[in-house]
Amino acid sequence: MNFVLLDEILELEPGRRALARKVFSPDDDYLADHFPGFPVVPGVLLTEAMGQTGGWLILHHLDFSRLVLLVMVHNAKFRQLVLPGQEVLLEAELETAGESDFLARCRARVGRRTVAEARLAYRGFPLPRAPGVADQLTGWARATWARLRPEAP
Repeated sequence: MNFVLLDEILELEPGRRALARKVFSPDDDYLADHFPGFPVVPGVLLTEAMGQTGGWLILHHLDFSRLVLLVMVHNAKFRQLVLPGQEVLLEAELETAGESDFLARCRARVGRRTVAEARLAYRGFPLPRAPGVADQLTGWARATWARLRPEAP
């Protein structure tokens, strides 16, 4: 399984808001057990996709200079089932942005209906000092960003 759960970042207002898109494939193997005969996208993956949307927004804001990690999920709510094949739009809006701590309000929508929402807390950590690791992480982040947002400069 590829753990970058976003297909594309559709919109970006730097330092403010991001909108991403994800279609969970009916062929993903975890759906065989969640649930047999009636596959449903797990809430934990919706939360992770919302978290990644906010994480990329913050990472771009920091010019890929830190390691951004989700550190807390506040008030997660799941309002409707998401079925494989449905297009999920994921929105993250920064509420607070400090030097290292960030808070975003995130939501997932299918069509006009909100299917999940949460406030997510992030922390930016210094890149590891081990030889080559910072360059490897930064290179991966920039290449992944280019894939998620290909038309961006």
